[in-house]
Amino acid sequence: MFKQLIQFVIMIAISSLALAQDRTQLGNPASPDSTTACDVTFSSGSSTNATQFCVTANGNIAQFSVAGGEMIAVGGIGEGYGICDVTSGVGYFDYADGASLNWGTATLTHSGNLVTVIRKTSDGLWQLTQKITNVPATATAPGSAKVSMALKNLSGESRQAYIMRYADVDADGDQTGNDFDYTSQSAFGLEPSQRGLGITNNTFNINFGYDTYAQLQQSGPNPCLPFALIAPHPFHGDGSIAQFWSMTVNKGTTQTVVSTYRPI
Repeated sequence: MFKQLIQFVIMIAISSLALAQDRTQLGNPASPDSTTACDVTFSSGSSTNATQFCVTANGNIAQFSVAGGEMIAVGGIGEGYGICDVTSGVGYFDYADGASLNWGTATLTHSGNLVTVIRKTSDGLWQLTQKITNVPATATAPGSAKVSMALKNLSGESRQAYIMRYADVDADGDQTGNDFDYTSQSAFGLEPSQRGLGITNNTFNINFGYDTYAQLQQSGPNPCLPFALIAPHPFHGDGSIAQFWSMTVNKGTTQTVVSTYRPI
């Protein structure tokens, strides 16, 4: 616990330094390439374990339901990924209903339970490869979505980076009254006494900093200021959940992080 607290304090300090350099403006016009349209849909299970989610052409999970209760596709649809190039202070994000303008076109392939989406930043510094795996429901558990994000440094120097995964959870279609809470490894939003959706960290690289938390807002985080609106324990309202990793990516190399969305 003490180690995680120290990591958290260090991350806050780094985020504060990034404020002066940050060029990401989440209020900028949405990229014309951003989309909430489903490209691939997975369904499995039945009754209380019936699970369905879909993936967009850009690698967003734009819909997730369990037992007919929708968790993401309610009102404004927010789910996706963000990167901060801490070295330069430039942020990149795609949260489905809004994205920064500094992405190239994504390439999606689908085979069985696996969707792969590859995308470069428009400045040519980074390549993000997402592998989203459908883990089918069983008779004893709902299905889940395992999300792997591999960040490759295409530049000629080592760079510091943050990677984010975020979801605007509106459990059971409730846009205003969800309960949120989190640990260093998982975060969730739920409809009181009903179902919900959580995200869990599956990455334990000792060289990475990481945290998982809930936000006081439904919109996606600024990837260069990841903890600006972290929620208290617990939080009731219209919030969101986020996963954060911090790392060094040497030139020409790739660092990979993994997390899982699972109904609760």
